Parts: sequence; structure tokens; C-alpha cells
Amino acid sequence: MKIMENKFFQFLIFVLMIAVIGYFVASIDEKSKSADSKTITVAGTGEVYVSPDVGVIDISVKNEGKDIALVTNQNNETMNGIISFLKGKGIEAKDIKTTVYNISPRYEYNGDTGKRIFVGYEIAQTVHVKIRDLTKVGEIISGATEAKADEISSLSFIVDDDEAVKEQAKELAIKDAKEKAQKLEKALGVSLGRIVSFYESSYPVYDTYYGVGGGAEKSMSSVSVPTIETGQNKVTSNVSITYSIR
Repeated sequence: MKIMENKFFQFLIFVLMIAVIGYFVASIDEKSKSADSKTITVAGTGEVYVSPDVGVIDISVKNEGKDIALVTNQNNETMNGIISFLKGKGIEAKDIKTTVYNISPRYEYNGDTGKRIFVGYEIAQTVHVKIRDLTKVGEIISGATEAKADEISSLSFIVDDDEAVKEQAKELAIKDAKEKAQKLEKALGVSLGRIVSFYESSYPVYDTYYGVGGGAEKSMSSVSVPTIETGQNKVTSNVSITYSIR
């Protein structure tokens, strides 16, 4: 009988110990949550300027007519000539990508009958081109125009591998945010604790230039080479850091 009483007494002590430990753990966790509920969020910005190393451009060809086979052949002949020209200027196949190929019927509205009349087909094709030798950008624009491109658009200059630049901009943004946090500590008379959350976004900013091309250029026997200035690109990083207040 005494043995059973001792075992029951030991079991009761064990349960009480578990309850006490659980109470203290819950209390500590609650205090931690309470501390983290008092926070300050600071934002930082970092900017890095870098010279681009790649030019990108869209070159388009359009043809119209009632004979779809003839229109298709005309389109193919012109675009194939442009692509051959690009490759002849050192543009690799991996840097020439067809982004648009569209065949659609064309209709015109007849005011007398109130009906749409079929007038033919339109074929539009666009290739997106990366130009890695920036000294050839103007030459390629004039050459593609002479090769009967209908539209040359969306010229822009990018950094092909910009991860290192983004990382540099992020480091500057974090430094900016930390400096702001230190100033807030002094101004508000508080003490900042651990980082509760962190958010970051990086993006390049570059200018896009639109357009040359159109029917008039097709009749030109010679097109002068334009002067193209690449300038610099700006890569921006924005961060947001949330600190707990101790």
C-alpha cells in the first residue's frame, strides 16, 4: 500500500513540474511576442549607375495582299534577308528571336451596303535582336532599314548580367536603412532590438527609344547611319527593415 502511495506521489510531483515548466515557457513566449509587437520599420534606397553592354531592338516586317501564298512568300523573303544581314554583322542565332508572327484577314466597311468586305490578308512578323557590339547599333538600324524592314522599335540598352550590380545596390540600400534606424533611435529615445522582417526589390531603369521604319524607307537606296549614344543605366534597390523595440 505504501509503495502505491509513493508512486502516486511521485507521479503527482512530475505532473506539477511539467505544468510549472509549461507556464514559464508560455510566459517567456508571450513576453517575446509582446516585445515584437512594438516595432519600427525603416526604408532604404540604393542606386548604382552602370554602362550597358547590350542593345536590344525589335525589327518588324508587314505585307498585305489578297493572295495569301504571295503575301507569305514576300514576307519570308524580306525577313530572311534581314536575318541574313544580321548574322553577317556578327549577330548570333541565339540573339535573334521571333516574338510575333501573325496572319490575319483584312476587311473594309462598305458604307453603301453596310457590310464588311474582304480586301486581303496581312502578315506581320517581328524579331527581337540583341546587339552585343554596341558600336554596330547604328549600322544595324540603317542596314535593316535598307533591307526593307517596315518598323524598327523599342531600342534600349541593358546590362546582360546585372546580378552583381543589383547586389551592390542592395548593400547600399541596407546601409541607408541602418543609418536611418540609428538616427531614429537617438531621436525617439528608444533601443532597437532584433530584425523582425526584411523586404527587398531591385530593378534596372533604362530608356527605351521608339521608332524608325515604315513604307517610305523601303524606297530609299541608301540610309545614313544614325549616331546612337548608350549613356548609363541606373539600378535601384529598395529595402524595408522592421526592428523590434526593446
